[in-house]
Amino acid sequence: MKAFNIFINNLIPDRFRVTYELNTKVRGAIISQIVIGTILTSVGLLLWYFEKKSLELYLNTGVGVFILLSIFSLKVFKSFESYINIVLSAGYLVLFAFILLTGGLYSDASFWLALLVSINITYTKPKHSFFWISVVILFMGALFYAQSSGLDFNFEAASYAKKGATFISFFTLLIIVTYSYSKINNTKNSYHLEIISRHKRLLKERDDLMSIIAHDMKSPLRRIEGLIGVFNTENLTKEQKEVLKRLDSTALESKQLIDDLLEAKSFNSNLTIENVNINELVSDLKNGFLPLSNKKNIRIITRGLRSKIYLETSSYELNRILDNLLSNAIKFSPFDTRIEIICAQNEKFTSISFQDHGPGFNADDETKMFQMFQKLTARPTGGESSTGLGLSIIKNLTSLLKGELKYVTKPGKGTTFTLMLPNKFPSNNQS
Repeated sequence: MKAFNIFINNLIPDRFRVTYELNTKVRGAIISQIVIGTILTSVGLLLWYFEKKSLELYLNTGVGVFILLSIFSLKVFKSFESYINIVLSAGYLVLFAFILLTGGLYSDASFWLALLVSINITYTKPKHSFFWISVVILFMGALFYAQSSGLDFNFEAASYAKKGATFISFFTLLIIVTYSYSKINNTKNSYHLEIISRHKRLLKERDDLMSIIAHDMKSPLRRIEGLIGVFNTENLTKEQKEVLKRLDSTALESKQLIDDLLEAKSFNSNLTIENVNINELVSDLKNGFLPLSNKKNIRIITRGLRSKIYLETSSYELNRILDNLLSNAIKFSPFDTRIEIICAQNEKFTSISFQDHGPGFNADDETKMFQMFQKLTARPTGGESSTGLGLSIIKNLTSLLKGELKYVTKPGKGTTFTLMLPNKFPSNNQS
């Protein structure tokens, strides 16, 4: 068995080993050809031995030898599809001649067409199978019409030995092809399940490792921030103050990157649903970003908060979405501009919009703006860092809250992001 496997592997060119599916398919086809070719050759020799008919020897043995020898031409073909199409096409033509020479429609050779069709369906594309099935139907229909009209193909009644050999061969080959096809599918499914299981394990290991590294990195960053705060800046020179400022900025950027990475992988459906006061949430958000916006002389204006707006959702996830949206708006807005936060509510939905006057998005940006680690054409206007995770985080969190994120952008003039959330968080059945 080991020698047979080595022989099969040597027949398959490297270009047919690119994927597991292709390698398995080619291997199955070669094994089927070896079995079918061997049986046909044996049937031809046996019928010649018992009935002394040269025609049976030439046809059966000739077809069998052709099938066996065609295996060695596999290396010549650039694609497996071309190889199997030519072999099957030659098989159909030989079989048509075989049927015409051995009695026409009533020849026992016509049974072999069903086997050839089953192989065709197993190993080729649907359009090739459909073509040959159509040809077979037309061929058999023409034969039926011709023989019904009195055309004589010198039909000779077959002996019991010949009938027995034909039926046994046909059903043996049919079982072999069916078994081969079933085994290929089962092997392919087992392989896919193994790959999925391995990927799940690797993803879990990656997430666990990321959590450990992030946790370990946060501690020294906090100590750096603490040490920076110890310095008395009044006694430092201008250059020393600049270095200290850069240290503080680097520590802050590193901490933000770690938070973004953890945020990007920590999405889950364990939400705590509660009544959230949007007025308070937006006001706290605005006040928290005033130091950053003041550095760039950006005014943050809120609209639509004169009446109380309450929303049944998860305040933690909602705050992360709004925090990212406002952070992005400030980061990419030019100095001396303004950002508007507009809130509105109707009977079913609540909308919170962030309108800036930044660079906007071009057509290329829009195709990848919600993908992880995709940096777009816009650049932060105050030297801030950008990880390419913000919009991806926003999009995923919006889906968790059963909401929708819309945007309107004008390149060079600004963008408005609108978060649409249901007033009442839908149950599992509703969602």
